[in-house]
Amino acid sequence: MLVCLGVELLEYLRIDDPIGAVPVHGFCGIWGTLSLGFFACGKYGVTGPTGPDNSAPLAGLFYGGGLTVLKAQIVGSAIVTISTFAVAYVLMYVVNLTGTLRVSEEGELYGLDLHEHGISAYPEYVISSLAAPAGMPKDLKGPHA
Repeated sequence: MLVCLGVELLEYLRIDDPIGAVPVHGFCGIWGTLSLGFFACGKYGVTGPTGPDNSAPLAGLFYGGGLTVLKAQIVGSAIVTISTFAVAYVLMYVVNLTGTLRVSEEGELYGLDLHEHGISAYPEYVISSLAAPAGMPKDLKGPHA
């Protein structure tokens, strides 16, 4: 459910995520982290250098533990999200400076499978003569044609 809603949110915000990595790994990963703050049942403690310390087990909000674990999970998720975004942003900025971040307009129109390889990766889902290797005009087949 979270993945489906996440994909719809990104589409609504017009954020390009063609493989769905953000909803699957980002949104669901954050939910998995935050859910510990809600559902930790008090069975396990904090992990220490020699193993778990079960002398002071942690409980989530729904098991009488209050907001302590939830706040820690929110801070951890925020730090990971912000640092990942910052590093990815800088990296994509540098790649964009090289002029290699985007494909040509023809590549976008035909799709990279057709443009780069001359055939669709999923021909069973294409209702067009372009799905055939000979379907693309020779002048648009790209440098490898």
